[in-house]
Amino acid sequence: MRFLIAFAFSLALTACSHKGSDLTRFHEDGRAKPIVTVASVIDATSFDLPWSLSEELTTMFVSRLSQGGSIFVSRNDNIAYTENPFSPDLSWMKREFPTNEFVVFLELAEHENVAIAKGNKKVQEVPFETSIDLKMGVRIRVVDLRGTTPQIVLQELVRDSYYIPKTLLPTDYTVAVWGTDEYSKSPLGIAHTQIVEELATRIGEYIHLAKSR
Repeated sequence: MRFLIAFAFSLALTACSHKGSDLTRFHEDGRAKPIVTVASVIDATSFDLPWSLSEELTTMFVSRLSQGGSIFVSRNDNIAYTENPFSPDLSWMKREFPTNEFVVFLELAEHENVAIAKGNKKVQEVPFETSIDLKMGVRIRVVDLRGTTPQIVLQELVRDSYYIPKTLLPTDYTVAVWGTDEYSKSPLGIAHTQIVEELATRIGEYIHLAKSR
């Protein structure tokens, strides 16, 4: 009996969740929000962490793009396309993402720690050999699927670097793993938050601009 009650309650929650999700597709005045899907971030790096960089950055980006309620993000983890999303051929995209207006592709092309050279003004009192720049590069492609043929809305490579002064007790990322409070306050966690913020803001602006046309 307890199992049946719990199962019924679970179904009710699921139904409410789907209903709420449908409602979020529209603004309060009835205008439809851009329907966007985000493909899993392609990790083209060899940066070693105890978790998936692709999963972390995808989750963070989807969450950030959804904030503010002006974009309806419809992410589908079951999509398994084999085509190169950054190739000139866009014809397959409408077939793979039939219910979406826009699709966002991201590729983590660079993610490496680079030791800061002597004489760098950013070092100040921190010994240069214990400090690094985390260099990151992310390829972006946003495609508009509303027309007869897909159209590229935004395509660029975003590069940035984040100064990380190391201390006598460097962060142990086998302990401060993604998802913990320790990680969110760590240099790596802060750097990832910053670049995701930059990407989401820029991509959101271009999607809204395309939607208004």
